[in-house]
Amino acid sequence: MSGFVNKAMGNMEAGVGKIIGDEEMRKRGEDRAHQGHGQQLRQEDEAKRQANIDDAKNSSMAQKTKGAAEQAGGTLKQGAGRAMGNPGMEQAGRQTRDQGIGRVDKNTD
Repeated sequence: MSGFVNKAMGNMEAGVGKIIGDEEMRKRGEDRAHQGHGQQLRQEDEAKRQANIDDAKNSSMAQKTKGAAEQAGGTLKQGAGRAMGNPGMEQAGRQTRDQGIGRVDKNTD
């Protein structure tokens, strides 16, 4: 269950306990609400951490590195295709190389 739900359920349980005069229920609800709040904070921290990872993956430097790798791999594939007399492989290598060049150029400041 999400932290938000646990927090809300705990607050409801604490409220009902208070209304009906059941101290044990009120205390149990407060404990659940506190646990839910902590869980909610951890979930928010995890979401922020994941967003930072996603930002890093999409950063300009990461894209330039990926482009350079595509460019190198494409060049190798193009050369292998040429050496083996395989025009399809040569063309695929050229396309990958060009894609890498474009990625590097697009992310150059």
